Amino acid sequence: MHPTETFAVPLATLLDGVLAGVRRDVPGEVGTAVSIAHPAPDRGAGRLQILAATGVGQVLTPVTTGRLWGPSLMAAAGEEPIVTADLWHDDRWPHLTPDAVRAQLDPRHHDAVLRTLGVAAIPGMWDDRGVVVLSVYLDHPADQHTLAVLTRHERLVASAVTIADLATRNAAEADQILDALASRAVIEQAKGAIMTNRRCDADQAWAVLRHASQRSNVKLRVLAQTLVEQISRQPGADHRTSANTAAHRAVAEIWDDSSNPASPAGAEQN
Repeated sequence: MHPTETFAVPLATLLDGVLAGVRRDVPGEVGTAVSIAHPAPDRGAGRLQILAATGVGQVLTPVTTGRLWGPSLMAAAGEEPIVTADLWHDDRWPHLTPDAVRAQLDPRHHDAVLRTLGVAAIPGMWDDRGVVVLSVYLDHPADQHTLAVLTRHERLVASAVTIADLATRNAAEADQILDALASRAVIEQAKGAIMTNRRCDADQAWAVLRHASQRSNVKLRVLAQTLVEQISRQPGADHRTSANTAAHRAVAEIWDDSSNPASPAGAEQN
C-alpha cells in the first residue's frame, strides 16, 4: 500500500492531542501553538499560518509575524530552538513591544496576553510551504528545561503533520513529505556523530552543526547529509558524493575540531 492510501485523519484533531500533552507537561503554560512559518531572508518580515493553538497562543502567535517578528519566525529562520525569559524585553525582536501588540488585539485579550512572560519555540519539519514550529507561552521565564519538554512533543507534531499530509497527497507530493521527514533523521544522526566525537551533549552538537553551516554557507540539511555519508563509508569506498565541495570542506573542519576533546563546545563560542 502506498503511503497516500491511509485513513484520513484531520490534522487539527491530531495537533489538538499534541497540544494537550504540552499543556499537561509544561507548568505555568498559558498558551500553545503549532504554526507554519515563512521567514523572510533578511529577517525583516515574515508570516505565520496557524495550524492549531490554545490559550494566548490563539491570539498572540498570529500577531508575532510580519514586522512584529517574534520567536516562532526566528526559530524557523535559524532552524534552531528559541527560548526567552521575557518576551517583551528581548533584543532579538525589538519591534515586538506591549504597545505594538496591544494595538493588534481585541481589548478583551489584553490582560491575558500581556501577562505572558516566557516563550519557547522549536522548529520541526520543513517543505515548500515553510517550517513547522511548535511554541509554548508561559506566565514565568522559559528555560532549557522548557525547551527539553517541548523537544519531546515536537516529534509528535512532525508525526501528526506527516500522517495528515500523506493521507491527502498524491504519490509525488507524498515522496516529498517523506524526504523532509528523512532529512530530520539525518540531522539527528549527524548530531549523534558529533556528540560521540566531542563527548558533548545534544545542545553543543547542535551548536557545532549550526556554526559550521553558517560559516560555510551550506544548508544545514546538506551539511548533515554529507557528514552522515562520510561516516557511513567503508574503507576503500568511492568518496564521491552528490554533496558540494563546500559541504565536504565544512565536514572536514568539524572533524578536525573534534580531534581536540578538551574543548567539545569550542565551535559554539566562535
